[in-house]
Amino acid sequence: MDDKREDEMVPIDVSNKGGGTYEKENVAVCAVTRSSGVTFRVPKTHDMVRSLFDPTLRKSFLELCITFSLIANCWFCYYCNKRFGTKWATGLYLGQYVVWRLTYNLGIGVVLHLQSHHEFLTEFSKRHKLFDGGNNNSLLASFCQFEIASKMPKNYDFSSYPPEFNVWLLFRQFVDLVLMQDFTTYMLYVVLSLPNELSLDLLTTMDWTSARISVGIGMLLFNVWVKLDAHRVVKDYAWYWGDFFFLLQDSNLVFDGVFNISPHPMYSIGYLGYYGVSLITGDYRVLLVSIMGHLLQFLFLKYVETPHIERIYGPDYPQDLERVDDIIIKNSQNYTKPLMSHLWFSNFDPLRPTDFFTVGTAIFSFVSVLVLKPSTKTMFIIALSIKLFTTGINFTILHQQSNDKWFTKLFLRNGYTQLYSFQIWQFIFNFNLTACYVALISQTWTQYKSIENSDFTTVIFGFILIALQMWSNSEILNAISEFGWFYGDFFLTNYIQRPKLASHGIYRYLNNPECVLGIAGAWGTVLITDFCLENIILATVWTLSNYIMVNFVESPHVAKVYGSEMLSRQSGIGKTLSGFAPLKQVSHWLDKLASSMVEILNVDKENREQIEEVVTMALQAATKKLAPNCEFEIICNGKHVHNDFMFTIGDRIEISWKLPTELYDEGDWIGLYKVVETGEDRFKTRVSSQGHWCATNTTYYSKNKSCIRGVLNFNHGKKITNGRVHFTHELSYFERGIYEFRYHSSSGHKVLMMSPPFKLNFPVLDLHSSKSLYDSTMKFLENCHCLNQEGLFDPNSNKRFTERVLQKLFRYSTGADISSDYMKRVNYDMQVITERIFEMKKILDSLQ
Repeated sequence: MDDKREDEMVPIDVSNKGGGTYEKENVAVCAVTRSSGVTFRVPKTHDMVRSLFDPTLRKSFLELCITFSLIANCWFCYYCNKRFGTKWATGLYLGQYVVWRLTYNLGIGVVLHLQSHHEFLTEFSKRHKLFDGGNNNSLLASFCQFEIASKMPKNYDFSSYPPEFNVWLLFRQFVDLVLMQDFTTYMLYVVLSLPNELSLDLLTTMDWTSARISVGIGMLLFNVWVKLDAHRVVKDYAWYWGDFFFLLQDSNLVFDGVFNISPHPMYSIGYLGYYGVSLITGDYRVLLVSIMGHLLQFLFLKYVETPHIERIYGPDYPQDLERVDDIIIKNSQNYTKPLMSHLWFSNFDPLRPTDFFTVGTAIFSFVSVLVLKPSTKTMFIIALSIKLFTTGINFTILHQQSNDKWFTKLFLRNGYTQLYSFQIWQFIFNFNLTACYVALISQTWTQYKSIENSDFTTVIFGFILIALQMWSNSEILNAISEFGWFYGDFFLTNYIQRPKLASHGIYRYLNNPECVLGIAGAWGTVLITDFCLENIILATVWTLSNYIMVNFVESPHVAKVYGSEMLSRQSGIGKTLSGFAPLKQVSHWLDKLASSMVEILNVDKENREQIEEVVTMALQAATKKLAPNCEFEIICNGKHVHNDFMFTIGDRIEISWKLPTELYDEGDWIGLYKVVETGEDRFKTRVSSQGHWCATNTTYYSKNKSCIRGVLNFNHGKKITNGRVHFTHELSYFERGIYEFRYHSSSGHKVLMMSPPFKLNFPVLDLHSSKSLYDSTMKFLENCHCLNQEGLFDPNSNKRFTERVLQKLFRYSTGADISSDYMKRVNYDMQVITERIFEMKKILDSLQ
């Protein structure tokens, strides 16, 4: 049995106005003609096989002729094989198949095209009054009425049905003849091409031949299921292109069974039997003939079926589909479509240097392989290294971009735009993709030349897999556009107006087609190179890299942007396979394993922050005075601090100290330290203060102006000596962390007193507007003594407040980052810098 149209039309709401009782398959459904709008009830009809071969059904004259012609053709094949030999008979039936295939695709195609656009057959029957009963006694009208009357029930009345339906009944006879002869001549050609040594004993051996035959038989059985299930879904109305003549009422395009597995299944997987018999025969000529027949069928689909389906039912893609690419182009005059490397380089822009770099690298690589002629081992190492390296780059960029918007921040902090960062990513991704496939093609070519005896059949099947991946890439691109192809929702989520994953096109059948069909080309090279170990390794790496990218990078990001429920969305194939319990259990186990690995790889930031808080509390609880009857207190902005040990960088911090005079020495000094650097020794400081220290009086260290400038008060009594010091901007730290003050004795590092640990944080800047951000930033810089006499930021005003500190301030307070190069380019103009930071903040907040 051959193909049928695939518009998936199934009646979903059937009314029984006559009040009669019908069996499920006998329910009469209402239909309406396409142009005249006449409504009628469709009588029961049968499928092709039952109409021709079921002896319990009435047979028309043409049906008997068709059946006889099929039997006669089989007998004639046997006669020619015996009389003229297999070679002559094979050529004859190859010619017959070509004729019938062209009659199918070209003949029926032209008829259906004219019927779809002009209702050619319907108008012809009306013009010649073929179904007007006794009003037309012409030979053609009499024969047409006789043919239908002999097929339909005896009480069938021509005048009760519109010409569209009667013409359709006659058209079915022509379809029966063409499709059955097409199928019969092809199968006879295949039988004549079978090798003489083929027997069932070959299936008992463990070699390539038995594997090839077993796979071929499996494909044949799958093809039979596809045909049977397809007819179960669409019935003979769609099988015979019924909606080219009339339309069923209360019906919709539905996807069930085999129509959930593949787009246009009767034109795609419905022809797996062609490739199955090609495997069984092991003859590359049968395979080439099968490919030719399949390609003609795709042309029939493209130029006859698809235009009619879209005209009657609308396009497959939603009419209100949001194309983010169009939004980007509309909102940005500097954006052009990126270069894409598929079968050729599309969207090449001669004014874009990166395009020349990509194309030039590909051409140079191919020429180098042809000229230098490297060994197979060298090309394998090169191809594997490029794949691992480029995959690592893509993985790292996407993972970091999803978690921290790293790639976008990298460009924003250097003065570039968000869109420019996405364009650079497009170049990187496309260049990596091009490099991978250039290396794989070169390696495959080098490996293929080293094979002495190539099997043309496996080579052709390899190219079929490559073509399958190219078709898959095209379908993916049509469904998600360049925006989705280049992972735009990692970089430009603020351009997505309605977050929703694609569920049309190829994504109706597969959630992640790149994991299945996106690796077909890599495995095609395995067939081309006759199962070479090097290509098997490369194909495995391709498969694993796609799986890792989808499950550990894409899926977590999809859950973040579109919602976790999108991950549990079931594809068409998933719905079909969900009834198979073993497959369901394996899928559940793999999903559970992937989820567990994602949880292990993603560090829980909240838990880390809780641990830091516990450490801080423990340090505070462990603080103690090493000398009795001493006081060592922190004063922040004029207030004694007792409980809250968290200060803002730039705050005025003073230390009030007191101790017995007999313990005091003029060389005593106070140091400021990071807690993590002082270690566990609470009695002696074993690290340098790095200039963060202050004297307790103004006389002992009189030559060190910075350390005595902070002495505010000093009283040397007979019993008690006390004082007060201020850690100026020359002595303070300007970075976040946990710190402590230590009082040291006699110019040494023996600790007499310690302050409780306290935390220094950057201030929270005012982000209501760019002006408020500027004002709060300038106030902070003024507190840190970073402004010159003109009130402008000067990185040389405070040697401890560097550009890096300013970068950390913006990163902590706004989440945005700015590079030192950019600040230098704008001469440290805080007005420009804060406006840039504010704009970056808005962009980053809009990303997810």
